[in-house]
Amino acid sequence: MRRLALVALLVLAACAQQQPQEPAPAPSAGAAKANADPDRYARDREICRSTVAEYTKTRRNIDDSRREVFAGNYERYGQTTLPTDMANYDDSRRSDRLIANCMEQRGYAQPQRPWWQR
Repeated sequence: MRRLALVALLVLAACAQQQPQEPAPAPSAGAAKANADPDRYARDREICRSTVAEYTKTRRNIDDSRREVFAGNYERYGQTTLPTDMANYDDSRRSDRLIANCMEQRGYAQPQRPWWQR
């Protein structure tokens, strides 16, 4: 019984020491597609940008009208530009993400960033 346990332990140790070889990262198909036809890439990017701009404008109008319903006297609390600044920041972050999603749907792979840079 001890010999079997010892053999099992040695086999597990040997397996733990072997590290699988990862294949070298292949160039992304989206980058190759963008480099192959830059005019089409620029056209697709402009289509995505205009679609996102239209969506963002509609979304901003809805948010602004909702904010007007619950509007308070922000100057009294010293928050004159804070809601507008936060809305602008949110719009820029959202539009970047939406453009990247649109380009991915059109076949252009977007570079993956680590979670701490998102």
